[in-house]
Amino acid sequence: MNSSFKVERTGTPDGETVTFGPTDPETGVTLSLPATFTRRVSYPVHGLAVILECVFTGDRIEVESLKIERVEKFISTKVLTQLALPAVIREIAEDAIPNSNRWARLNAPTDNKAETAEFLAQIYWFEHVSWGSPRASIMAYMNWSRTNANFHISKFSKNMPMPGAHALTVHR
Repeated sequence: MNSSFKVERTGTPDGETVTFGPTDPETGVTLSLPATFTRRVSYPVHGLAVILECVFTGDRIEVESLKIERVEKFISTKVLTQLALPAVIREIAEDAIPNSNRWARLNAPTDNKAETAEFLAQIYWFEHVSWGSPRASIMAYMNWSRTNANFHISKFSKNMPMPGAHALTVHR
């Protein structure tokens, strides 16, 4: 959780849940996310709140509308640049995706790493959907070099759907 903002659910119910990415054959777990959802993000230091109406396009969380509520004065450009929307979207994804801790906190040291191609593809999907860094997360989780991560991502992207065309291209 970020200390500069707080994500809260609103009274608006989340939309229908859709699944995405591969199913892990060992656990049967699949990623899912509401097709539409609204979250309120408060920024106590700045005295404002942002209402984000989000839609999951099947590829990423996209912001459909953004409403800023200011308690006092006006909204300066300095405040606007400090909204940290990528971090906000990440926290919103962690709230909206059921059991997100399975994919969200993978950099913690562990001896019980799931190494199936499907699980690594789920990590990639989770990071992509939540505006994260898919390749970097896989590199950190597996303790792989960029070259090794590129090789494995390219390999498993041939056998299962991956987000966005750029996920299928290995950059050297």
